[in-house]
Amino acid sequence: MKSALGLLLGFLATASWGSFYIAGRWLFGEEDGGSINPYLANLLRFCLAVVTLSPLLFFSKNRELIKRAFVKDWKKFLLIGLVGIVLESYFVFYALYFTTAARCSLMANCSPIATVILAFIFLREKTSWKGLAGMLIGFAGIILAGTARGGDIYADTSWRSLIGDGMALVSGFCWAFFTVYGAKVSEEYGGPVSMFVSFIFGALLMFPVICFTAKPADFAAITPRIWGGFLYTGIVTLALANACWYAALKYVKPGVLGSFGYLSAAITFTLSAIVLKEKFTPLFITSIVLVLGGMALMMANPAKEKNAVCKKISG
Repeated sequence: MKSALGLLLGFLATASWGSFYIAGRWLFGEEDGGSINPYLANLLRFCLAVVTLSPLLFFSKNRELIKRAFVKDWKKFLLIGLVGIVLESYFVFYALYFTTAARCSLMANCSPIATVILAFIFLREKTSWKGLAGMLIGFAGIILAGTARGGDIYADTSWRSLIGDGMALVSGFCWAFFTVYGAKVSEEYGGPVSMFVSFIFGALLMFPVICFTAKPADFAAITPRIWGGFLYTGIVTLALANACWYAALKYVKPGVLGSFGYLSAAITFTLSAIVLKEKFTPLFITSIVLVLGGMALMMANPAKEKNAVCKKISG
């Protein structure tokens, strides 16, 4: 039952993230998306996430955990906030200004490969040949899906697409670190509390950046349409989805949970075809089968050893 709960939480988080790429492209649409300051956008999203999870303070047990996190483990949460919140969010969010939702999802969801590697290094979590095969099959599927999708204004190999693809790829590596490093933190503090504290650190890290990069015109550029996108991406795809993800780490190994990145890619490609009017082709359908098949192999990876205790990485 605990494993089923972990998989359900992972699926809810993944489904939300799959829609993020579509919402991000909508935010960065031709109408007024190019005027958005990405640093300000992420700060507002972090603040919305903190507000969303603030009811945790109503419970004395959570208040004690939050206090302990700031006093005892602030270095860990500072690192999580920097890599897993600020850098990951900035790269994936800004990448959507340069490239399509499908291409961004393709590159960002390379993270399962990095997750498996980092899980082995830091957690000594072993992966069987079946798991490795599933990882490669799934990766082949998202590559095939990236080439099979319908075209749009950035569906080429211009410098814009290359910049966006590179940013999305970096965000995937940041997320892999976030998943593996956060496993032990989530086990100790729980998913919602871990994310609440991480978002606070993320917002604090962004304030000095805003002082040097934001202009009054950046605030004036936030239209009601943009605010709607911030609310969705800040509350649903950031606060609630990340809390579900960290909660899932209590029940599912990071290497297995990382395979959900392939499902996120499948959801994004499907929504891209429906919302962004990209075409369903036989090649596209084949790629989705590969993605889901690879994920199934990774999740069926037999674990001969229980999850090892995470070694102390810092602090």
